[in-house]
Amino acid sequence: MPQETVAALAVTPGVEGSLHHTTVALPPLGPTDVLVQTIRVGVCGTDREIIRGDIGEAPANADDLVLGHEVVGHVAAIGAEVTTLSPGQIVTATVRRPDDCPTCLAGEPDMCLWQGFTERGIFRAPGFLAAQFVEDQRWLIPVPDPLVATAVLIEPLTVVEKAVRQAELIQQRLAYWQLERALVVGAGPIGILGTLLLRAKGVDVTTVARTPGPTPASRLIEASGAHYRSLKEEALPEIAAEIGNIDLIIESSGSAEIAFEALRVLGTNGVEVLLSITGDDRPIPLPADELNTGIVGGNKVVVGSVNAGAIDFVNAVDRLARFEELWPGLTEQMITNRLTFGPDIDLRQIIEKSPGEIKTTIEFA
Repeated sequence: MPQETVAALAVTPGVEGSLHHTTVALPPLGPTDVLVQTIRVGVCGTDREIIRGDIGEAPANADDLVLGHEVVGHVAAIGAEVTTLSPGQIVTATVRRPDDCPTCLAGEPDMCLWQGFTERGIFRAPGFLAAQFVEDQRWLIPVPDPLVATAVLIEPLTVVEKAVRQAELIQQRLAYWQLERALVVGAGPIGILGTLLLRAKGVDVTTVARTPGPTPASRLIEASGAHYRSLKEEALPEIAAEIGNIDLIIESSGSAEIAFEALRVLGTNGVEVLLSITGDDRPIPLPADELNTGIVGGNKVVVGSVNAGAIDFVNAVDRLARFEELWPGLTEQMITNRLTFGPDIDLRQIIEKSPGEIKTTIEFA
């Protein structure tokens, strides 16, 4: 019996401008598998890096990689042994799949030791930018129906959920630490969601970005009660001097230069979490002695964080609901560009970021 095929968007990894329509075969539904009907897929900076040919790897024995790792859908069918989900239920999916390293076996593929993981829509595993997809129940996260409009933001929200969770775990080194003041560097989707998360925890947040306000992003940030400042108008040390002792920095600017500049203003006993993977090979001068002295003398910590664990997805679902309680309708305003999936979709709007764009989504009928 021939396999059912569904429409999808894919790239040939390493080939710039190769984004194209395709069809993919759905694997047979195993006993613990779930067939998901896609509702919405988000487009992010990682997707655009893959489209440019900078990163990404196709599955074994395949030339193409189906894109998409930010997804919301509903359960269309379930395997005979599925116990955690039922047809009609709204779900999102985690991204990384484990290898057999000790950390993966311990349930933390986001901390993979051997780097043999796969990632849906990124490395060696097809993504979710298809009309339907099949996934094991282990990797699907239930989403309450009222969150369906914003659930596509759950995956990017998990990135900052993990960042803050890791910072709080690190700070267990101290008998006393109170997260009162935070600096978020970057005002893309990750920076905005990090700002909202910290504001929801009652933290005094200042978010900095290059572009002077008002912008769509700055309006969302300020609507949460955070402060927005432009690095084109003010130097970071001047901004930091007004904030006071900075307990936490979430760095998501995409610039190594700005990441290390932020480290210079991190407060005593503070933590800076680096989220940007920067690809510019341009050397930058660093005040190495000043940085070293500041880190040592101030008991500061710098930590990298990538991907997210299942706990971060569960927390992100709860957090998204909390955002809606605090700021009704605010998170949905992050979706500034909606494209309808089909043969007439404008691929250029996926390939290139448009002016004022925060989040582009691809909507499935």
